[in-house]
Amino acid sequence: MKNCKLLTVRFFEKVLVCFLLVFLCNIVGHTLFAQMVHPVVPGEQPKFTVAIVPHESYADLKVYRADSTDENLKKNIGYWFITVSKDPKAIPINWISDPITADLKIVLVTYPERAGWINKSKKSLLKQ
Repeated sequence: MKNCKLLTVRFFEKVLVCFLLVFLCNIVGHTLFAQMVHPVVPGEQPKFTVAIVPHESYADLKVYRADSTDENLKKNIGYWFITVSKDPKAIPINWISDPITADLKIVLVTYPERAGWINKSKKSLLKQ
C-alpha cells in the first residue's frame, strides 16, 4: 500500500513539474519576441501614428501586449511591450483616436497566438 501511495505522489510531482515548465516556457517564449514601443513626448518625432480599432475587420495588426522585455525585440509578429520611458530600442509612436488618419490600425488581442499581421503591406512601419 505504501508503494502505491509513493508512486502516486511521485507521479503527481512529475506532472506538476512538467506543467510548471510548460507554463514558464510559454510566458518566456511570448515575451522574447516582443517589439518595444513608446508614446512620443512633446518635441519628439513619431515614426508613425497608431489608432486602436474595435474589431479585427478594421485592423492592420492584431497586437498582444507582452509584459516584459528581452534582448530579442526585433521580431515583427504583433507582440508589443509598451513602455513610457524613451528607450533607444523602442519605436516612437503617436496614439491618435481617429483610425481614418492613422498610419497603423491595431486591435488588442487577449491571447498571444491570435497576434499577427492582417495587412502585411504595413509591416514595414515596424522595421527598425
